[in-house]
Amino acid sequence: MIETKRNKIKNSLRITRERRKTQDVIILKLKIDNDKLNNNTIKALNTIFLEAKWLYNYVINKEFNNDIFNIDPKIKNVNVYVKDHYETRKLKYISSQMKEKIINRAMDNIRGLHKLKENGFKVGKLKFKSFITSIPLNQYTITYKIINNNYIKIQNIKQLLKVNGLDNLECYYEPASALLINKNSDYYINITAYRNKYILEKPVNNQKIISFDLGIKNQLTCSNGSILNYNIPKSRKEIRLQRSLSRKAKYAEGSKNKLSKKQSKNYYKNKNKLNKEQTKTANKRKDTINKIVHYLTSNYDIVITQNDNIRGWKHLFGKRIESTGIGGIIDALKHKASTLILLDKFIPTTKECSNCHNKYDIKLDERIYNCPKCGFIIDRDYNSALNDMYYGIKKLNELLKIKNKKLNNYFKKCNINLNVPMERRELTPVEIIASGFEGLNISPYVKLSMVNEAGSLYALA
Repeated sequence: MIETKRNKIKNSLRITRERRKTQDVIILKLKIDNDKLNNNTIKALNTIFLEAKWLYNYVINKEFNNDIFNIDPKIKNVNVYVKDHYETRKLKYISSQMKEKIINRAMDNIRGLHKLKENGFKVGKLKFKSFITSIPLNQYTITYKIINNNYIKIQNIKQLLKVNGLDNLECYYEPASALLINKNSDYYINITAYRNKYILEKPVNNQKIISFDLGIKNQLTCSNGSILNYNIPKSRKEIRLQRSLSRKAKYAEGSKNKLSKKQSKNYYKNKNKLNKEQTKTANKRKDTINKIVHYLTSNYDIVITQNDNIRGWKHLFGKRIESTGIGGIIDALKHKASTLILLDKFIPTTKECSNCHNKYDIKLDERIYNCPKCGFIIDRDYNSALNDMYYGIKKLNELLKIKNKKLNNYFKKCNINLNVPMERRELTPVEIIASGFEGLNISPYVKLSMVNEAGSLYALA
């Protein structure tokens, strides 16, 4: 009986692995509406994270577990250290699958330390956790379930949790595992979902295309001539809290009091306030980025840009990169754009003339591109955006040819009689360079202008 069950599980996992090869993955990040939670649900959610901490600390405590790799995931009671003694606590809300994942997390940490030690690194032992901020929800329909595209049911919590952004998830995506997150007393859920790679989209020739160039001075310069600038720096309150926290940390280091090693209560209160203020600033940046990305994806079917090394830019332009978070634009487009063409970062789009494709070295402080061969004068970033369009269309044609071959193989494997043209189709979109963002009101932090407003196209004419 046990062997039959094992074979059934193995067969199910094998079928799932084969299906995943023909699917794309997306991680949906959602926030649980705190205003809709009753007191019992808030208590239950807090207790789940508390019990997870108790279990993790119990697992790595050698006083109770000499063999961490043979702990029963259905354990119901754990010993918790309270002041100067241990007390037995019952695990009421955390389910068996959650327990199993938390135990596996501790085992993975031990294996990681062991691997580092084998490689010659000096390592210590695992430290006890003061809090745990994420709970794995491993199995869809058991550990958690989506109800009516508006609510989520989590195991051992009676109330349905109101979540926005679940519309049509089950229609187009197959939900898998999820992660319940506690961040600054707010609750989030990250759902991993899969979609078939070979869903047939509308004909490429009827799609609108836009390309854009990311930059420091102008955050986005689009191929339609639009320039989007935005900058959301740290608030005065955040700077003040950072300075206050820094002073408290220095005071604790210089103090001879033994309790100072653990930091004072005021230190942690200040740190919690700073975390909330940093979250507000980060949310403003994310909101601005999401609104820009939403406009691009809702008005254009194909988006082209260069996969720039944003992390490398941080070494030269630290605060200016941090206050815009432009790297998040590409990350958001990876999940939201119907078709995103990412060009290699080594393609010299800045050096190359978009008119004659001659290349010459242009300095960083030169904002106008003046081609020495054909005499073409154009804004530096706008030139890059047009080159992105040129190389993006070339790459798109290559991808279409590869996709047609994959589609044929997929249909043959599934015994589907469908004639897919194998000849290479030249891309002639109806609208490549569209008009500007008419009537656009993305965000109060975004300033919209056109390339020729500042006279940059005619500066050297």
